[in-house]
Amino acid sequence: MPKAGSVFASVRLLNAAMADVRKGAGDQRPMLLCGRSTPLDTLIEALGAEGSPAVQLFAVRGLTRDDSARLSQGSVVVYGGEVLSGLDDRTRADLEAVGRASAPKLAMLEALDLPSDAITAAGRVRGIEPRDVLPYRQGHFPLERAMDMLADRAGSSGPWVAAQLPALRSRIVEGVIEKAARRNAKAALLIFIPGADMPVLTAVQMRMVLQIAACHGEAISADRALELLSVLGAAFGFRMLAREALDFIPVAGWAVQSGIAYSATRAVGMAADEYFERGAVADVSKVRAIAEGLRYEIEEQIRKRRAS
Repeated sequence: MPKAGSVFASVRLLNAAMADVRKGAGDQRPMLLCGRSTPLDTLIEALGAEGSPAVQLFAVRGLTRDDSARLSQGSVVVYGGEVLSGLDDRTRADLEAVGRASAPKLAMLEALDLPSDAITAAGRVRGIEPRDVLPYRQGHFPLERAMDMLADRAGSSGPWVAAQLPALRSRIVEGVIEKAARRNAKAALLIFIPGADMPVLTAVQMRMVLQIAACHGEAISADRALELLSVLGAAFGFRMLAREALDFIPVAGWAVQSGIAYSATRAVGMAADEYFERGAVADVSKVRAIAEGLRYEIEEQIRKRRAS
């Protein structure tokens, strides 16, 4: 029987997870688009964002210093520009205005050819990092890459953006799952008391399930999230396997347990996404097969370590 202190600690963690998600649900900042119309129109069409509150065309004109404060209110600032042999004064001024904004940035710059000195100069504008710049050759707009970068920068507004823009949903959901899986892998690696990590892992998984629900435009209670964690097979038998790893591999077993936490969390996230996508776990056998495959691989690792 779990101790009262352990139960209370679990409840506190789960309540904190629920509070975080509720707070995040109020973050409904749109992506703000500015600059040249051609790449912006292409992006809006691909996103299916015409008339969507998640995307606003801020300015198809040159930007000014005063625009920076308003751009800071967006979830992502998207700038479309064109560079030739060098970074012209107009584009530099636009990038400086974007750089002063506190929101994440994506500067899509069309160049006659790559590599380009102008692209290098753009990545050195104050407030603009090289990773914020998406260069492309004239007439070859990298739409898939642009959408990946948008999803990566959506931040706490990501679930709301995903609910509004199905074209970005799978990318944002993948980011939610990967972040949770890495967090649980780290927790399993750092917490050295067997079983003590379970409330932490469950809280992270519940937060993940709630965020995935929000990505699909669903709002569910904490009780429903916990129920889903059980229905979707949150552990897939991995906890027993983790204990087995620790019994037979006292030191390296911690790394194995970290991998188990990562894989289990990803499996739960995939199942949750399918649940909300289809309204039910239409093919739970597929997710369970993935979990069993991962379990088999880890069992093989344990057997090999025993033999060595």
